[in-house]
Amino acid sequence: MSVHVFGIRHHGPGSARSMLQGLRALAPDIVLIEGPPDGDALIPFVANEGLKPPVALLVYNPKDLQEAAYYPFASFSPEWQAMAFALQKNLPVRFMDLPRRLAFTLNRLEKDNPQLRILPPTPEQDESELPVEVKARVSRDPFGYLAQLAGYADSERWWEVMFEAQQNPEAIFPTIVEMIDALRQSKGSEDEAREQQREAHMRQVIRQAQKEGFEKIAVVCGAWHSPALQYLDRYKASHDKAILRGIKKTSTKATWVPWTYQQLSTQSGYAAGVLSPAWYQLLFHRPKDVLIRWMTKVARLFRKEDLDSSSAHVIEAVRLAETLASLRGLRVAGIEEMNEAAMTIFCQGYQEQLQIIEQKLVVGDVMGKVPPEVPVIPLQQDLDRQIKSARLTKYRKTSESLWLKANASNPRGGIYLREEADRF
Repeated sequence: MSVHVFGIRHHGPGSARSMLQGLRALAPDIVLIEGPPDGDALIPFVANEGLKPPVALLVYNPKDLQEAAYYPFASFSPEWQAMAFALQKNLPVRFMDLPRRLAFTLNRLEKDNPQLRILPPTPEQDESELPVEVKARVSRDPFGYLAQLAGYADSERWWEVMFEAQQNPEAIFPTIVEMIDALRQSKGSEDEAREQQREAHMRQVIRQAQKEGFEKIAVVCGAWHSPALQYLDRYKASHDKAILRGIKKTSTKATWVPWTYQQLSTQSGYAAGVLSPAWYQLLFHRPKDVLIRWMTKVARLFRKEDLDSSSAHVIEAVRLAETLASLRGLRVAGIEEMNEAAMTIFCQGYQEQLQIIEQKLVVGDVMGKVPPEVPVIPLQQDLDRQIKSARLTKYRKTSESLWLKANASNPRGGIYLREEADRF
């Protein structure tokens, strides 16, 4: 029995592409994904043509609607692509993260007793011999520390160059496991209790798959968790059971809800958000001609806004972006090079015009769709009844405008329920 861990960046198009290559080469007989097991019954909807990302898996307590958590997905999210791959191949696919039926209970306990947020180190965990000041920097921002050592001021940019832009899954994912393992050892042993509980549950799900006789187990998880799942022999099953023993279960329900690229972006306050969802979508689906397509979109947007643009603008902007990437030693231009080229060629240095590009083509004005057969949450049920009784008609465009306005004024919340800050 073999366990193959794909440590990805959430909503990373490069991670999704490399992961798919790895899955095809591996030909697993089961796929386990970091996500709430409360939503396992909803995974088959991913194959439904009516479910169009961006969408979010919503898990909530039907007895207390304030207890809710969203798990967003875009078409370029590795987890979404892993579900689609498994369904297409008729493979068993499961979520393996700490169930929300346990997390909601733990949230209430930690609120009453903050001391529960820290657990003692696992018996198998080694202590780092790094200097105290280095250990503190690694503990505070581990990826930022590595990025600084590599000469990057931004950890996101460093990850883009080192992993997202690469296309060699046989080397990428083992390298990620080794790198994160070294980081975790350097970080020290005082972990957040919730992280230990989440990883303990994920290991339990992997062990259960092994007991069921699966030979090739594919595990898709955030890069930080990868060594804790790859090296199962470091963690005793009894220790993992003890961490989770005695937690009372909270009743939960789950459904799919529409999401937006605004909510998926870091600007919304989403902890695992990305800077440029619309750019990532284009990068994942059209990687070969992404520069020309993106600059063409800029030209069309400017024409729509009655601003000067032509095919010559597109050609010169693409050339400038490619030149910037070459000067910076990049295999392909990223969103920074695209923005700088657009700023110079299209915007002629005007920041106001660049803001139009960033809103429409970097973040993107996109909203997902959910088919009518998906379970409906109580608030939407009540809204539908009110609309029907008043003999009104729902218009998608109006609903989208209301969604965007509501979330613009309350970026941490949602149109359905209060969003819980989640590191998914």
